[in-house]
Amino acid sequence: MNFIIQNIIVFVFLYKYVALFLISVIAASIIPIPSGSVLMAASAFASEGYLNFWVIIIISIIANILGDNISYWMARFYGEKIFSKIGFRRIIKSKTFNLIEKKFREKPGLIILASRFEVISTLSVNLLSGIGKVKYKKYLIHESIGSILQVCFYGSIGYLFGYNWQSANSIIGKILIVIALILLIIFLNFRSKITKRLRKNK
Repeated sequence: MNFIIQNIIVFVFLYKYVALFLISVIAASIIPIPSGSVLMAASAFASEGYLNFWVIIIISIIANILGDNISYWMARFYGEKIFSKIGFRRIIKSKTFNLIEKKFREKPGLIILASRFEVISTLSVNLLSGIGKVKYKKYLIHESIGSILQVCFYGSIGYLFGYNWQSANSIIGKILIVIALILLIIFLNFRSKITKRLRKNK
């Protein structure tokens, strides 16, 4: 992963804002590139005067929101068809998934907002929001707020730590792993309750 990040950072160093914009869009919409790390590195460059910090923040926010919207609408229009063709039809059509989808559709706000801070969870929630047909206005509001908070968070840390941003990135990575495990436990517990409810209703 460090090898990938280093090569991406070289790309940002050479092509500046265009590279940062493209990487952020791709990370939010298609491939789980560690965009938070890239944003921290770009902000570290800004602290040394190589880039403009506020331009980085604005470009990253726009790119993240654009990428999130691409994955949301792709999933909304084509998600079910694509996942059915690659072998996930039974899961998507299952009662458990439909009930999870329904519960998520009712109260998606906190999950959408929190998921912005980790790239894999961002993509997963974008897809679930699209497939589950979460109301676009509700999705856009929470996704936009989350994107702004995420960009400001990573950008500020990169700017404050400068060329020591990698140390901060390592600590954040460990914290995110713990948070991801907690969220996984919560999800599994939630899924277990839904499964028990379905069994009772049979």
